[in-house]
Amino acid sequence: MAAMDLSLQQLRGFVAVAEELHYGRAAQRLNLTQPPLTRQIQGLERTLDVRLFDRTGRGVRLTAAGGVFLEHARRVLALLEVAPEATRRAADGTTGTLRLAFTAIGAYAVLADFLTMVGKRTPGVTAELTELVSPAQFEALANLEIDVGLVRPPIPAQFESLLVHSEDLVLAVPTSHPLALGDRAVSLVDVTDDYIGYSPEGSQYLHDICAAMIGMDRYAVSQLASQVPTMLALVRAGLGCALIPRSIMAMGVEGVRYRELDAADAHSVTLHACWSPDNPNPALQRLAESLRLDPHLAT
Repeated sequence: MAAMDLSLQQLRGFVAVAEELHYGRAAQRLNLTQPPLTRQIQGLERTLDVRLFDRTGRGVRLTAAGGVFLEHARRVLALLEVAPEATRRAADGTTGTLRLAFTAIGAYAVLADFLTMVGKRTPGVTAELTELVSPAQFEALANLEIDVGLVRPPIPAQFESLLVHSEDLVLAVPTSHPLALGDRAVSLVDVTDDYIGYSPEGSQYLHDICAAMIGMDRYAVSQLASQVPTMLALVRAGLGCALIPRSIMAMGVEGVRYRELDAADAHSVTLHACWSPDNPNPALQRLAESLRLDPHLAT
């Protein structure tokens, strides 16, 4: 039985009779005379090939099949009642889905605050989350596979972006390392070990910054990694030291000590919200307009 064989008029007529259990009262409720309402129910029963009502002395009562059909009919009518408003809200971006990608570091640095901001500015929008390195995010943004990315520079000119976070780098060393002792800030010239470096393919931005901070003549790398959790595992194993964003200290990896850098060596790294102006998602357009008017992440 195809749903298209049933009319809304029949469903409304059936629900009215099922709730009133009387054709006369149901017809009056629907502003109809009784004969056309009776014909609607008879036509509905022929279409379904089941009896929906049994006649009683003063009215009708639902059959078992009629009781089941009543649940479904009410659900259909309720959905149809809210569908126009839901459609309008989706069209203007007050509801819908925002596909958000983030880096592993971004998850620690800013993801919670960013999601809180999205919730405040577009409260009816649901966020779908995906972890991707920045180059993969740019590709996904260009293909409209995600709506917003939390990315590291450099950002291709085809995208719009907003600075959402800036933080200093700190030095991660094994707890057995001589630099793990004490509380004073350390200088990079004191690092005589190899570094765990950022992969130029997966983390070009951080790779270039670290190379510039340390100096290419002293930037000896024992291992390359794209994700900071991997780097910290390698530091813990004693394979080298690593420069990591301060927010990663919240991971509290056993066997790793974090040291502040001297002011002369201090360097900050940034994270940006990025999106394609060609993306037609109304939820994204609404968020982007909000960010253009008020770029502060905390509001």
